[in-house]
This record gives sequence, C-alpha cells and structure tokens, in this order.
Amino acid sequence: MKEITINIDSNRELWSIIDKNFNHILIHKFMPSEALEWWLTDIRLKNNEKISNVKVRNMTFDVLTDLNGLKKFLDQNTNQLRIYQFDKPVANTLALDFLPEKNREQILLQNGLKHFYFCNFEFLTIASADKHFINNIESKHI
Repeated sequence: MKEITINIDSNRELWSIIDKNFNHILIHKFMPSEALEWWLTDIRLKNNEKISNVKVRNMTFDVLTDLNGLKKFLDQNTNQLRIYQFDKPVANTLALDFLPEKNREQILLQNGLKHFYFCNFEFLTIASADKHFINNIESKHI
C-alpha cells in the first residue's frame, strides 16, 4: 500500500478527501469522549436490554457505518480517528486487534479494504492500494 501524511485544518477537510465511491466504513477504536472524565449515557446490551443513566469513561469500540454515518462522526470533530474504507460489508469475524502483524495488510485487502485514514489531530495519514488515489491527494496538498 502507498502512504502519505498531510496536514489538515479540520475534519471538514478530512471529509473532502474521503473516497465517496466506497460506502462500507469501519471506525476502529472509536472513543466518544477523549477526556478522562465520567459522562452519563445509556448502554444497550447484546440481549437488547437497556441500562439507563450509567456513567462511563475510557470507552472505545469499533463502529460499522456508511458514508452518511461517517459524516456525522466527523462532524463531532474528534481528534483521533482510524477509518477503514471497504468495497464490501465488513465480516463479523474480521477483528483488527487479533490480525497477525506479518500478514495484516494482506488480510485486510482480501476483505475489501480500499483506503485507510488515520487522523491524529492536524496530521492525516492515508494508505491505499490505489496509488492514483494517493497521487491525486498528494498533488492537491503540495
């Protein structure tokens, strides 16, 4: 995969770079609250039971969504996001944390990965198997 790192001013700029041709999005280790503080929420359990008014912190989870959902997450101006963009639905068995490092990239590509975006505050790293996609971004940000 070809990779580039650029500076961005906002998540709005990140949205302008996202490839709108692929609608299957995995946000890995999403953290809804970056501060080490307790916040009040409701939690829905696997059996669909809802537990209301609990305080949580340091919660991270993977999110499957589409481009419309991604736009809503980006509108929250989260400072750190790991966005994987696929050309097909993400398999239930694809758990990024458990992929062997030596063939992680190959497994992701076999599962339809097209692009990876890592937003770390004002730095955006983009990796893609499509070198033209990266070259196009590079030509606009030099």
